[in-house]
Amino acid sequence: MNFILFGLAKTATSEYVVPWFMYAVVVAVMVVYALIEASHTRKDHEVLFPEAVKWSIFYVSVALLFAVPVYYFIGAQASGEYLAAWAIEKALSLDNLFVIGLIFASFRVPRKLERRMLNYGIAGAIVFRLIFILAGLELLKRFEWVSVIFGLILLRAAWEAFQEARGRNAIEHDLAITDKRLWRTMSRFLPISRAYDGHKLITKIDGKRMLTLMAGIIVLIEFTDIMFAVDSVPAVLAVSPNRFIAYSSNIFALLGLRALFFVYQSLAPRFWALPWALAGILGWIAFKLIASPLGLHVSITISLAVLAVLLGGSILASVVWKKEFKTQPIKIKTN
Repeated sequence: MNFILFGLAKTATSEYVVPWFMYAVVVAVMVVYALIEASHTRKDHEVLFPEAVKWSIFYVSVALLFAVPVYYFIGAQASGEYLAAWAIEKALSLDNLFVIGLIFASFRVPRKLERRMLNYGIAGAIVFRLIFILAGLELLKRFEWVSVIFGLILLRAAWEAFQEARGRNAIEHDLAITDKRLWRTMSRFLPISRAYDGHKLITKIDGKRMLTLMAGIIVLIEFTDIMFAVDSVPAVLAVSPNRFIAYSSNIFALLGLRALFFVYQSLAPRFWALPWALAGILGWIAFKLIASPLGLHVSITISLAVLAVLLGGSILASVVWKKEFKTQPIKIKTN
């Protein structure tokens, strides 16, 4: 069989020569992001839909423009891998945003504090993703069969996404993280207050220093991101086993996450077909990871085409075939 005909061609490990200034550009972008957010959060305010859309467009544009210097200074293959990895991370982050929205709702987080809390979460995610990516790359470098384990992890995630798309997973299942083991364990080991104190992270109650409820929720968000990273990091590494491409794609996806959250909260019910696309993307990447040790490597062109068809098709289907959804408040215990 001619595997090249089917887009399955063995390729070398992505060992690119990355100029030092490309690392400097990524650091500069993070610094600018921090300055922008520091300026906007000097006074907490509720982020409205028009503002969220504006900033979402801005961060998506910056992420896409970064592919240009990647193309010219690293190579066309690297540019394609960056775009595919960024698109995957952006798509998989939608589930993360959904759970964060449930956490905010269950703890009745004041709308004006959401932006600040998301920024803390993004800062932590930037650190944890670097650790996960470096660890994942080291494992893949030393043990090629680890790729199969990563693939099986993504197959499980694809099945869960498929069940969610079919409506089999009750929404209360997603809320279990705030109602059951994780929050109870955190409350047992961390002195967490049951009240907000402005945007303070530490407060004093009866002379005892405690984390505010805001700080506790931020820790909870960090834990959820770590759990989602178990799926998203192997997915990104399946596209590019190069640490610069893998991490920079994560950075540019994460920096736009805060603005995307407020857009997604408003538009999520309309795009009912996205869970089907996520299930397909996870299943496709799982196939790539499992097939890799067998000597079958899918070209980046095919991967980009599959992503475009799945994501574009789900958006088109959601727009053409609209569905009505009934919503109802969900009550859970947070103490």
